[in-house]
Amino acid sequence: MKLKKITVLMLCMIMLAVFSAGCSGEQETFHLTILHTNDWHGVLFDVPQYATLINEIRAETENVLLLDGGDIYRRGPFEAWNGVAEISVMNAMGYDALVFGNNEFPRVDDELRYISQHTILQHAEFPVLLGNVMLDGAFVEGFLPYIILDVQGVDVAIIGVTSPKPWDRGFEFTSRYTFLDPAQTVLQIVEETNDRADIHIVLSHAGIELDRTMRSVSAIIGGDNHLALHEPEIVRDGERRIPIVQAGGEQNHYLGQLDLTFARVYGVWTLQDFDGRLLSVEGVTPDAEIQQMIDDYWALLLQEDAA
Repeated sequence: MKLKKITVLMLCMIMLAVFSAGCSGEQETFHLTILHTNDWHGVLFDVPQYATLINEIRAETENVLLLDGGDIYRRGPFEAWNGVAEISVMNAMGYDALVFGNNEFPRVDDELRYISQHTILQHAEFPVLLGNVMLDGAFVEGFLPYIILDVQGVDVAIIGVTSPKPWDRGFEFTSRYTFLDPAQTVLQIVEETNDRADIHIVLSHAGIELDRTMRSVSAIIGGDNHLALHEPEIVRDGERRIPIVQAGGEQNHYLGQLDLTFARVYGVWTLQDFDGRLLSVEGVTPDAEIQQMIDDYWALLLQEDAA
């Protein structure tokens, strides 16, 4: 009888070893680094230094995404070009996605209604996201409500939502637009994509107050308020902690970094840890290509002003 017990025990141990060996090839942890900017408003100082830092981090780190939280050009020196300068710089820096900011919309209903959004869409070499705005009952042509990126075999959904401020303020152009609640939009897209995405990240220009109402996601990359959050703000969704980050704006913008660590729990990628910060450009050498691009735009602007 004792021998039988030992034999059964040994059999169980062998089966456990075989099972563990069979599963050892599966990825059990996943690290994702998100570099993020928002609310440039055409103020491109320090952007060449950002490019240097981005290139260094990409060279040293796996699974890096570069995202922007919107409001890229209005009120800036290149405003008359409707985002061409800023989008061209972003193309050269290799951005993965941009969410449309409320300041990218026209303010009046005239023949220039679509000029800024068309300019951005025509020049961007990356997806421009807008998931909570409808035009004449359909998603606005050219925008995507979300994208799903394959990051080393892990499907990462980036959901884009913007501020309802144009709707709330009754801007004339909104007579044909409908601005949906950002948090409800996020929840709906999460439900729609749960079978296709392992991780959901929100790229938001909705503002911090609305960001705090979002749930069922792993992180929120924010904008609109120009908040320089040197560490993430945290909201809770049951046991889930959701970091919100934002990297200043206009005369006080930064390059932010959010490092996310996930573990596979019962087959589901679950956020286990995170660390977020705003990066210093002190002592950082500007990237020569990006600096030259911006210098050329300044020279062109001065020529136009002198004409």
